Formats: sequence, structure tokens, C-alpha cells
Amino acid sequence: MEKGCFLVRFRSKKDYDAVIMGGPWLLGETYLTVHRWYKGFNPWKAEVSSTMIWVQLPELPIEFINKQAVLRIAEEIGNHIRVDLATELGARGKFARVCVEVDLTQPLLPQYKIEGVTYLIQYEGLDNICTNCGSYGRSTRLCSCTNSV
Repeated sequence: MEKGCFLVRFRSKKDYDAVIMGGPWLLGETYLTVHRWYKGFNPWKAEVSSTMIWVQLPELPIEFINKQAVLRIAEEIGNHIRVDLATELGARGKFARVCVEVDLTQPLLPQYKIEGVTYLIQYEGLDNICTNCGSYGRSTRLCSCTNSV
């Protein structure tokens, strides 16, 4: 199609469901945003306002590396989709990992607090995020929130 959009047709509902529900999908270091087709879709007017993304919660105390605790944190970040298997099983020691759908038109949450301690959020594959204000599309070094201080 046009403007970086692709139309994919599937021969089976099983394959279609796997692509729609199995993301997020990465092509190299870039997220591929997958949406269901809708009548009247125009690639020239289409805007990506949300995406599913894997989020790492580094330095999370071990007692919080479980599905219930990670989902509570994920609710602050966006719409939680799923917790990765290693996190769910408590097998990951350095960080927890969860897939969330984030609204790219709003600042992304750069950090969260648990029991009064602040922890940073790492968004996999989204390098252009200001870790101070959460704005997507510019790095911390180039963000106006950092340069205006």
C-alpha cells in the first residue's frame, strides 16, 4: 500500500489470530504496529496513536516479580496485554517483563513507585523516549523539558 502500510491476507483464521494476538512484533529494532482492517481505511490519513510494547521493570525487588504485582504496575503504564513467561514463573531475576498497549499521543510513564521507592521503566524498542517527562519522539538529551531547565 502507501505510507509504510501493508495489507496482509491470511488463508486461515488460526494464522490471523496468531498475528493479531501474538504481538508485539519487532522488525529489527522497530515495532511493527498491527491492526485489524476496517472499512474506509486510508493509509494517507492513518496515524499510529497506540502500540503494544514490551516493558522491562529493572531492579524490581524479587518479592514483586510475580504476575499479580507486575500486572498492577502495568496498569499504571497502559493496558496490560500479558506478562512474559519467565516473569510469570518468577524465573527472571534482573527484571520483570510485561507487554502493554501504550497511547503514543500521551507522555509515557518514565518511572513508578513501590513502597516509596522510585524505579525506572525501560520501553523495549522505543529509544526516542525522554526519561524525564515520558514524551515519545525525542531522547532525553534532545527533549525541551531537559533543555529548558
